[in-house]
Amino acid sequence: MKKRGDLTGDCIMRLSWAVIGIYAFASQLHAAEAVKNQSETTLYGALAYSVWNGYSKGEGSSHNLYTHAARIGFEGQERLGETAAAIFNFRFDSQTPTKPDYISGLNSTRYAYIGLKGDFGKLTLGRQDTFWYDYGSAASVFQDIFDYGWAGLSTASKMIRYEKADIGGSGLTLGASAVLDGKHEAIPGGKSRAFNAYEVGATYEKGPWSLFAGYQHTNSDMIYTRDNDKIREVMGASVTYREGPVYVGFDYEHHASKGEHYALGAIWYKERRKHHLYGGIEMVDYDHQKKWYQGALGYTYYFSPHTYSWLEGQSWKQDKLHGYDVVLGMRHNF
Repeated sequence: MKKRGDLTGDCIMRLSWAVIGIYAFASQLHAAEAVKNQSETTLYGALAYSVWNGYSKGEGSSHNLYTHAARIGFEGQERLGETAAAIFNFRFDSQTPTKPDYISGLNSTRYAYIGLKGDFGKLTLGRQDTFWYDYGSAASVFQDIFDYGWAGLSTASKMIRYEKADIGGSGLTLGASAVLDGKHEAIPGGKSRAFNAYEVGATYEKGPWSLFAGYQHTNSDMIYTRDNDKIREVMGASVTYREGPVYVGFDYEHHASKGEHYALGAIWYKERRKHHLYGGIEMVDYDHQKKWYQGALGYTYYFSPHTYSWLEGQSWKQDKLHGYDVVLGMRHNF
């Protein structure tokens, strides 16, 4: 039988362990709360201008200072736990007014979205880029020219977008988005009182290779084609190869009621990417336009990780028209 002193010692020992347990539990709660309340906001932006010199048969020469980028934005997140976070992005752009009565300055909103991300994936609401814009158009290796017109709908307001990246560590990423626009403000001429545009896409990465496939549909003619027309549907695929100083991207798209579009772009990085050379070829095979193609070369030099300049040139032919463009530009990111 234990003595009173032993019982007192046991009680003190148990009480000590209980106090230690409560302290440890409280410490974990405090740490979790600290993680939960962590938030960060980043100011970012870019300024870039290009001197554009062009010539086309029938129109002659033209010269222009082009605003390549003039933007400022805020993006950030607030931790909601170990793996979850609330995210947002708000970006304003300055676009050159095309008419005297147009507002100048920060007159365009590129991004205005909020959402959640975690183990479940990423869900965002608002004005944002499409899944195709982020993962497709692999041949667009130039700053100003060549395959600069991204395929499909690139950005839209009233968008609901979901993405699940690297599912189970397989390298497979799935994404989809839809524009909920019953008032037809984001998709003018839409037919539905609910969703008026949608897309589905997938990308797979394995070693130096990545593959993309996607499909987009809009309820009105919103998708630009290479002959400056508009259509409602586009589908396509991209293949990318990255290994050491070499990058190669190939795009194929089927433009509904038009025909096919092909583009091939490549980059050769030199001296830790302080400068690089790149080139590409592009063509369309539309039902009414068979002789549309162009070739381009470019060179980019980095003064610093955030400031660089480029020189690009292209020669093009569109049926009976032909011409060339030479562009010199400079950009700073912050």
